[in-house]
Amino acid sequence: MTDTYNQLKDELSILYPDVTDIELNEMTDNLINFYKIALEAVLEEKNKPQKNLPLMTQTLKTTCFP
Repeated sequence: MTDTYNQLKDELSILYPDVTDIELNEMTDNLINFYKIALEAVLEEKNKPQKNLPLMTQTLKTTCFP
């Protein structure tokens, strides 16, 4: 994770050259946290059974798409 963190921080420093190191750390942390939260929300929604679909469709949907 540290390598990914540093790569992201380096990319942000290129995009925003006037930003301080403290601000880069905060931007990197915020960006990583944003994507973690987004991924958790997507996975939660994907794993939640659909109420309006018949049971057979729910089963097929969860088994056909990884």
